[in-house]
Amino acid sequence: MSSAEALGRLKQAAFDAAPLATAIFRNEHAGGLVFIEGNKEFDALLRGIPSTDSGAALSHMVAATVSTTSEPQTITLQLGDHQGAYRLRARTFSSPGDPGEYLVAQLRALTDQESTERDLHSTIQQLKDLLDNSTALMYIKDLDGRYIIVNDYFARRFGMNTESIIGLTDHDLFAGPIADVYRENDNMVIRTCDSIEVEEPLAIMGDRTDPDEDSRWLSIKFPLIGDSGRPYALGAISTDITDRKRAERAARDAMHEAERANRSKSEFLSRMSHELRTPLNAILGFAQLLQDLPLSPRAAESAGHILDAGNHLLSLVNEVLDITWIEAGAPGMATAPVRAIEAIHQALELIRPLAAAQDIEIASDLHGALHRYILADTQRLRQVFLNLLGNAVKFNRAQGAVRVWCELREGSLRFLITDTGPGMSEDDVQRLFTPFVRLAKDADIEGSGLGLALSRRLVEEMGGVLGIEHTAPGEGSTFFVEMPLGPEPKDEVPATESGIGTVVIPGGAEATILHIEDTYANIRLVENIITGMGDLNLVSATSGRSGIALARQISPQLILLDVNLADMSGVEVVKQLQKDERTRRIPVIVLSADATPARIKELRGIGIRDYLTKPFEIHHFALTVRNALAVP
Repeated sequence: MSSAEALGRLKQAAFDAAPLATAIFRNEHAGGLVFIEGNKEFDALLRGIPSTDSGAALSHMVAATVSTTSEPQTITLQLGDHQGAYRLRARTFSSPGDPGEYLVAQLRALTDQESTERDLHSTIQQLKDLLDNSTALMYIKDLDGRYIIVNDYFARRFGMNTESIIGLTDHDLFAGPIADVYRENDNMVIRTCDSIEVEEPLAIMGDRTDPDEDSRWLSIKFPLIGDSGRPYALGAISTDITDRKRAERAARDAMHEAERANRSKSEFLSRMSHELRTPLNAILGFAQLLQDLPLSPRAAESAGHILDAGNHLLSLVNEVLDITWIEAGAPGMATAPVRAIEAIHQALELIRPLAAAQDIEIASDLHGALHRYILADTQRLRQVFLNLLGNAVKFNRAQGAVRVWCELREGSLRFLITDTGPGMSEDDVQRLFTPFVRLAKDADIEGSGLGLALSRRLVEEMGGVLGIEHTAPGEGSTFFVEMPLGPEPKDEVPATESGIGTVVIPGGAEATILHIEDTYANIRLVENIITGMGDLNLVSATSGRSGIALARQISPQLILLDVNLADMSGVEVVKQLQKDERTRRIPVIVLSADATPARIKELRGIGIRDYLTKPFEIHHFALTVRNALAVP
């Protein structure tokens, strides 16, 4: 064997003994790299590719990425069924006597750590443009909490440059308690391999004091997962939501202040209602008693004026209280399927005497409401119809007319009320439903300007609509109330018959009534009414405690109770009476100037017999008392 052959074999042995996959290529420039030869490690690397294609495949892959410098490059090669990351180092050389240019390339598979570092570097490079153009903090930390990358906004926000932040931790930058929060949230993401969205305290670089509770970041933190399936870093986006938090706090404070103001207003109006109703009870009550006495014509006329003025004031108090009740959400109002004809029929029966007194004809055709049911609160709907019918009579011309009828609509029933009054202009219509606003031409007619506004609110609370179908100067007005249709109730309660009957105590025996009231005028009024009823004894107590003691002592057949006593509330009186075996079965009728639905519901809920609102109508009071006494 010649020395040249021996040297060639030695070179080949050395080539094959190289620990890295090594290959030689000829650089054809325009034709690219042409595979010449590879060592054993290289052959092992290419086992997944058919031998005829291996050189060409690798030549193409290497040519696409290789540089003819000595600087190593990291590449990903798809070799048959295997994909892997490799460190590629390539260098050019020439052979003596051969003008061609050659290239030797070595490939080394990356370790897990090197692969992770490569993944991280790739991620950083891909995100950098996005990070630097964001108006939120965007950053990546390693598993030890050191900042690997921060965007330009992060650096500007804290008055530093990005290079000076890299390698630092939150504890190097922020106050300890704040840094602890950040680190705890980071650890949760790394431990669970799951992203989180969390509010975090906002800190200012170098500020060692706690920020106010509204200074917050909204941080989205997520793990960066490597090929091994384990997190190798943590990414995060933090947005300053301080302005939003302060706006939310301001909105909450405003809402709480509005609720407080509304409660204060409701309490004030409730108290004022009570204070007004208490003397009105005496005024109207004694005026009714006067009318039952033989009076001179002048005295009878005076008593009538007292009743008219008192009733007008009472109507105003009721309307203000109803407006307040609706503003509080109309607690206690419950709509249910009711007879469509009931409320309008009752309102017509009550309004006909007023119309007859003013020579106003009322014509009604309610066939459209027969055998139909609507979703409503009958008492409140009757109140609405009374207001509309009352207006149609009051604001009508002499010897005018009111027409009432119904129209069936899709899913609803419309009630229409037409008058022959003066009608209204478009400007008047725009102001008609504004509380306390009265039209100029109505100045001589009694009213508060609340009725229509209240009626519309009541109808809307019941799911209906109240409006004007037609009006014009000289053409009268047509109002409508449209209510949703409802199903026929399974257990229908028979319609209430109008009129008031008389109930007599069985056997005509005397009964004792205990009246607990601390206002002298109201005590005297009830005494006069009970005296006029006959066969009844009345005992009065001016405080809750003395009333309870008397009830235990005399065992009355009925207790009349005021709610707002000086020493204790009527609610507490009822509860104490119900705890005592001697008094728990005695029926209690509450006589109160507190007409708020919440208080009425509260008292009815604890088992009272009835609730009469002051001022009460004497005939109705007497009937309620006799009904309570007639029940065993």
